[in-house]
Amino acid sequence: MSPCPPGCCCPGPGFLVLCESLGLRSLPRSVPLSTSALSVARNQLCNVDHLLQAFSGLQELSLSHNLLARFPRGLPPSLESLLLQENRITYITSGVLRQLRNLTRLHLEDNRIRAIQPGALLGLRKLQLLTLKGNKLTSLPRSLPPSLTHLDLSENCISNCLRSVPENTFDSLPRLRSVGLTNNLWVCECDILYLYRWLLSGRLKMATDLVCKEPVHLAHRLLLNLSVVSICPRVLKPNEKTHLPSLILTALPRNVCHPDVDEIFQYGRCIVA
Repeated sequence: MSPCPPGCCCPGPGFLVLCESLGLRSLPRSVPLSTSALSVARNQLCNVDHLLQAFSGLQELSLSHNLLARFPRGLPPSLESLLLQENRITYITSGVLRQLRNLTRLHLEDNRIRAIQPGALLGLRKLQLLTLKGNKLTSLPRSLPPSLTHLDLSENCISNCLRSVPENTFDSLPRLRSVGLTNNLWVCECDILYLYRWLLSGRLKMATDLVCKEPVHLAHRLLLNLSVVSICPRVLKPNEKTHLPSLILTALPRNVCHPDVDEIFQYGRCIVA
């Protein structure tokens, strides 16, 4: 039987090793190489680069609640679940994730992430769950893996804030089942129309109570209680009040009356797309 590192708990010796809340500044040296699940959460680890590469069968790793300032380098490609929440990570480059092709769950919430390099996540072809809640993102990561089923981008308002969603962001994610977007400082202007249309499509059952922060005249109003024209007045040009612009047609759900549309077009009835 493989020995358990001093101070650690090994419910499944050689397979599950828990070295949590021990004040560790470095990884225990005697962790068995056969370990498949390792937690060194709630310690004082600053750097674990290339220290876990020899654990070729490691599938689950928790490095949460430590002092890591960057995404760990040289992690074993066998990893399926990686927990890095509540560290000090500020930026994610494409190189650090290149070998993690088996990853299905990646927890990065409550770090200090300001940016994710375009395409950094695209190679994670098995990734299903990505949590980026409570970071400092001002824009969504580009080129998300199409395998994603759960994405949490809520509460990115510690400093700068997530304020809109780029066009076509979710179109390449056919398996997506849940998205967390609450508690961001949404700017309800023309750039948010893609997100507005996407939410109205009803493709996902999710919280749609997104609240506008700006502009001032729309502050504190729910995004989906607004009309397209109140969000982006330029969609309605002079002398074009006799028909609905295509942008509004795509925004309205089928057979649903939308607030303010009747008044804008003076039809005196509900609009059915």
